[in-house]
Amino acid sequence: MGGLDVNQLFGPALAPLGFGSVAGAVVGYAAKKLTKLVAFGLGLLFIAIQVLVYYGFVEVRWEHVQHTAEAAWSDEGGVTLAQRVWDMLAANLPFGGGFAAGFAIGFKLG
Repeated sequence: MGGLDVNQLFGPALAPLGFGSVAGAVVGYAAKKLTKLVAFGLGLLFIAIQVLVYYGFVEVRWEHVQHTAEAAWSDEGGVTLAQRVWDMLAANLPFGGGFAAGFAIGFKLG
């Protein structure tokens, strides 16, 4: 019987899409885990700083902290840190669409 061969129908476009999706899912999953770890660490740091402030060991100029954080998040051109990281992860990928979809799925599952 003459069945439909998916490889003939889609040709070489199917393999990069599959690899891109899997790579994106793995990176997305790891990014979610890393994001949770960073958030946990920053939360602990904030609690430690607040305890030190409460007992009078340190004084924090929160305006300066906010200004520094804003400068780290966005450059002079308005490009955010998240956009710079995404550009670095997706640079030179011939399978960007599959990577983006896989990243979203991996990030949701992470």
